[in-house]
This record gives sequence, structure tokens and C-alpha cells, in this order.
Amino acid sequence: MTHNLVQTIDVDSASDHYDHGLFEHISWSQASFSDHRAIATSLQNKRPYTITILIERLKEELRNRKEYVQKTKVPIGSRYKEALYDLFYEEFGQRDANARYAQWLDAYRTVRQKDDASSIDDTILEKELEPRYRQSILARYKNHERLFKDRIRIDRKRYYRLPEPLHWFDWRCPYDNLFIWEENGQKVARRGGSGSSGARETNSMFILGLLDLNKRALVPSFLFVYTEMNELKFLKRFDRLCVPLLDIGANYPACAYQQIEEMEQGEYFMKWDLWDLKHVEIIRHR
Repeated sequence: MTHNLVQTIDVDSASDHYDHGLFEHISWSQASFSDHRAIATSLQNKRPYTITILIERLKEELRNRKEYVQKTKVPIGSRYKEALYDLFYEEFGQRDANARYAQWLDAYRTVRQKDDASSIDDTILEKELEPRYRQSILARYKNHERLFKDRIRIDRKRYYRLPEPLHWFDWRCPYDNLFIWEENGQKVARRGGSGSSGARETNSMFILGLLDLNKRALVPSFLFVYTEMNELKFLKRFDRLCVPLLDIGANYPACAYQQIEEMEQGEYFMKWDLWDLKHVEIIRHR
């Protein structure tokens, strides 16, 4: 399908001034929709709108600063335990090792005492892996104190400074799609994206549903950027639906590729470089 370039938006033009009410007093929708057609029917006359937030990578020098990331210490066990598993998988290979481990899980789950506080995994380490690999590991490592010492991993979770409940985000996604409408006088939302199969399905269903609805009643869209400094900034308001040209139809077999192309005809979409977010192209499919 061909397209026309309608506009190019420079990300540097993003502004701090926007209607904060777009993000406020929202709860997650628990509604169930059978397909995109049900969404188009259900959201008619419910003042739907979309928000797309393009995500810049956090500045490298900020990833250790508590103002920008939440750091959490996560126990990960000793190097000794890790070495036991490494040798096990090295000896048997991924498939055979997984099959053996599954058999041990079933066996020890059956004989395990109800008052046994240890985990089944710990039992397998003690009964199956240690007799086989312990001496080899001890001979390989000279510093046994360090070998058996429990370790920690530092997890860094970047802050997403949106009002609750929108403040959680899957950072595997290069964008955030929020689909918002009114139910019984209250705003509700669903979130689409590319980070998981469920997010891709939601993304596909709502975009296709709103494409259908937009042909009868225009659905406004809002474009923002979440900057490398964890700042939410406004780029543009669209009077009609305009969404990222990404993941449309993914994890949603109910709509064939040809149908999606037909629905996209005449509609507006966003394109940008996922690795170098400097400008956004607004295109219209012909």
C-alpha cells in the first residue's frame, strides 16, 4: 500500500503545556470484547480518544540515579548453585536436561513430606545434582567462601511519571498506546503495545475497532514523547484517529491482512526511527 507524507513533527518541538485531564481520573476497563467490531460498536458515542507516547531511551548517565530509576536488590543464590545447573545442562543438553528435571519434579513432589520447608528444587540440588558435580566444582574454584556466598542482583526500574494507574509500563515497548473512553460517566482505558502477546492483541483489536469507528465518527488522538530525562511532553493533537503504524494485526488472527489494508485506506498513521527518535512522520494510506 502506498502513502502520502502529510507532516513531519520535530521531537525537539515538544511542549510542557498540555491538558493534564487527558490522563486523570482513569481506571482500567474490565470489559470483554469479542473482536474489533464489538469495540467499534461499544465505543460509539462514548467519547473515545487515543494517547500515543513515544519512548526515548533514558540517558545512560542517569540509570544509576535514584531520581530516575528505582533500584531493587534481588537475591540470586550462590555461584555454587549456578555451577551445578551449568554442569547439568552442559552434560545432557537443553532438551534431555529439561526432561530429566521434569521427572525429578514429579518424583520428589510425590514423596515430599507435608512439613518439609525446603523447596523441591533444593531437594533436587541435594539429591541429584550435588552428588554428581560437587567435587568437580570444588576442584575448579579455589575460593570456597566466595563460591558458597549468596549473591544479589540490582534491578533498575525506570520511573514512568504518569498518574496512577497508568504509571506502570513495559519498557520492552518503544511506544505506549492508551485507548480511553467513558463508561457510566467515568473514564476507563486499555493499554496496547508490543512487549507481550496480550499487549499486541489489545493493540490490534482497539486500533482496528477505532479505524472502523473513525470512518463514521472521528476519534481524536494525542501524541506525546517520554523523554530521556523522564519528562512527559506534548507533541500534537489530531482531530481524527492517528496511531503508530506498528503491530497492527499482530496476535489477532480474526482479521486477514487484506482486510487490514482495506481498513487502513485513507487513514492517518505515525512513523519514526525506533533507534533515533528525532522526528515523527505523519502519513496517510492511499
